[in-house]
Amino acid sequence: MSNTKHRNVNTKSVYLAIVILVAVFTYYIVSTAQRNYRVREVKNNSYLFFPKSVKFGDETLSGEVFRGMETARFEKDRELISEIKKVIDQKETPSEIFKNNFSEKVNIATILNNAFHLDNDEELMILRNAAPKEYEWSISGETLEQLSGILERFEPKRQNIRNALNRPDVHFYFIFEQDEEFGEIIDVQAAGYLEDYLLLEEYAIGLALRDGRIEDALDSLVYVFRIAQLASEIAVPAVRSSAAMIRLRAVDIMQTIILNPKFTKRYLSGLYEMLREQLEHWTPDRAVWVVDRASGMKTYHRILQYGLAAALTPEEINDLEKRGLLVFISRKQKKRKNNNTNNNGNNNIEEDEVKETIILKNNFLKSHIADEIFYLQSMQKIIDVCKKPFYQRIPVLDDVNNEILSKMGKESEPVIAEILLRGIVLSMQRHAQDRAGCEIAFLAMSVSLEKPTVTNLIANPFSKEEYSISRIKDEENPNKKFISVSSSGNRQPFRVPDYRTEKNKTE
Repeated sequence: MSNTKHRNVNTKSVYLAIVILVAVFTYYIVSTAQRNYRVREVKNNSYLFFPKSVKFGDETLSGEVFRGMETARFEKDRELISEIKKVIDQKETPSEIFKNNFSEKVNIATILNNAFHLDNDEELMILRNAAPKEYEWSISGETLEQLSGILERFEPKRQNIRNALNRPDVHFYFIFEQDEEFGEIIDVQAAGYLEDYLLLEEYAIGLALRDGRIEDALDSLVYVFRIAQLASEIAVPAVRSSAAMIRLRAVDIMQTIILNPKFTKRYLSGLYEMLREQLEHWTPDRAVWVVDRASGMKTYHRILQYGLAAALTPEEINDLEKRGLLVFISRKQKKRKNNNTNNNGNNNIEEDEVKETIILKNNFLKSHIADEIFYLQSMQKIIDVCKKPFYQRIPVLDDVNNEILSKMGKESEPVIAEILLRGIVLSMQRHAQDRAGCEIAFLAMSVSLEKPTVTNLIANPFSKEEYSISRIKDEENPNKKFISVSSSGNRQPFRVPDYRTEKNKTE
C-alpha cells in the first residue's frame, strides 16, 4: 500500500515538473518569437529602417529622429507615445544627443584609451597605492625616489596626452564601435583613465615641488583642470562624475601648491583666471540628465531588439538574478568555424556553441510600456528640477525614490527604470560638491586679489550653508595672514595668502 502511494506521489511530481518545464519553454518560445518578429520588422525591411517619414501617434515625423531607438517607432500605446513625443519635441532624442560626426576633431578619449587600455596594470596599481589619500595632499621625496623607474616609463604617455590637450580642436567625445551582434555601441571607458592621467600629473607636481620648480607644478595643475573641463562637457553621468572627482582632487593639490613658500601673487592671479574660466563654462546639470535619459531610451530599445545581455551590465544582470526576476535558458548555436590554427597548423574542429539566453520572467514586450512610461516621467521631473541647486531638488528626488519603493515586488514594478534611475542622487551630490569646491577656492582668491565679488556665489549649492570668509594668521609665521573660505557642507576650508593692500585689510 505504501509503495503504491509512493509511486503516486512520484508520478504527480513528475507530471508537475513536466508542466512547469512546458510552461517555461512555451513562454520562452512565444517571447522569443515576439521579439524576433519585432527585430525582423527593423532588420529585414531595410527600406523601413530609416524611412523618410514615420506615422507616430497622430503625427508624421522624420524617420531620422528614431535613430538609436528604432523599435520606439512601432509603439501603439498612446501614453508612451505622448512621453516619447515630449522628448522628440525637446530635440533630446538619442539621435540628437549621440552624434557620430567628430572626425575632424581631436578626441582626448581616444588618446586616453590608446595610452592606458593595454598598459601594465601592476605598475599603475603601485602608483595608485602610493598616491596621497588624505585631503592635505603631499608626496614624500622617498616615495618619489622609489617610483622613479615607473614614472620614467610612463613619462611619454603623459607628454602625449599633454600634446593633445594643447590642441585648439581637442574635445572629449563618444567613441562609437560596431558590434557584429548588437550593432553600434557607445564606449565611454576613457572616463576610467582620467584618474590614471591625474596620477601621472600628481607625481610630476610632487617632483616639481621637491625640486623647487613651482611653475612646473602649476603647469601640471592647469592640465588636470583642462582635462576635467573637457570630460565634464560630454555630460554623460559616469564621465561627468569622474571629472568631478579629479577636479576635487585638483583643488586639494592646488591648496598645497598655494601654501608653498615660493608661491606668489602673480601665480594666484593665473589660478584665479583659470578657475573663472571653469566656472563660466560649467556644464549645466540639466545637460547631464538629458544625456542620461537619451541613454535610457537606447537601453529600452536594445532590450527589445537584442535582449537583456546587450543592454545591461553583468552586475545589473546578477542583481536581477538574485531577486529571482530572470529565466536562463541554454541552447545550442549553429556550428561556427574557427579560423585559427592549432600548434600542428591544422584548423580547429568545429564545435557546437552553447549560448545562454536571459529573459525577464514578466513579458517585457508588454510590461516595458508601463516601465518606460514611468522612467520617462521620472526623468522629466528630474530634468525639470535641475534648474534649482542640489539641496532644493531633494523633495523631488525623494518622491521619485519613494514611488519606486512603493512598486518594488509588485506586478507593476518598473524593473528596468529602477536600474536606470539608480545612482542619480549620488551623482548629483558629487557634481554639487565639485562646484562648491571650485567656488570656495575662487572666492578666497577673489578676496585676496580684490576682485569684484560674484553675487551668485553666496551659498554652497550642496548644503545651502552660506560661505564663511575670514582672515586667519599663519601658525608658524604670525606676520603672515591668509584668507580662508569655508562652508559647513564642504570638506575643508580653502586658504590663500592675503595679498590685499593694507588699507583694505580688516581683521
